[in-house]
Amino acid sequence: MSLRSTSARFRRTLARARGDRGAWSVEVAGFFLPCMLLAIVIVAAAFQLAVSRLDLESASASAARAASLQRSGAAATAAARQAAEDDLSGRSITCATLVVDVDTSRWQRGGTVTVTVTCTVNLSTLAMMRAIPGRMTASSTSTAPIDTYRSVALGGAADRPPAGVPA
Repeated sequence: MSLRSTSARFRRTLARARGDRGAWSVEVAGFFLPCMLLAIVIVAAAFQLAVSRLDLESASASAARAASLQRSGAAATAAARQAAEDDLSGRSITCATLVVDVDTSRWQRGGTVTVTVTCTVNLSTLAMMRAIPGRMTASSTSTAPIDTYRSVALGGAADRPPAGVPA
């Protein structure tokens, strides 16, 4: 074996090895790139889920506060519903169905009012991708105190102010 034949064989081997260049970049483009895109989509959907959960917590707190400022249980229920709808409008969460449950069982001076806001969300709107099927139901409960020195209507005739006196 001569030196020339060895160097020629080495050059041929080197030329074949150079022909495999770029195979790794094809693997990256074919496998790792879609995996990274999928991971980004999952992280973005998880972020949207966390933000919508915070929006729901804010809506229930707002509804409980609005209910606690009312003079009667019926007015508290209406105010809580309106406050939850107002708080959720313009937020990242879009409820397919919104249920506002107001517990006025402790409706008295120094008592509390508890509001539970339940929202069913289409996952396609939550993740901002139409291809994702399904729905998710989330709820949040908040309690607000009723002022001790506030007059509240308990439903009896003794609780109504005399004629000519504002409530």
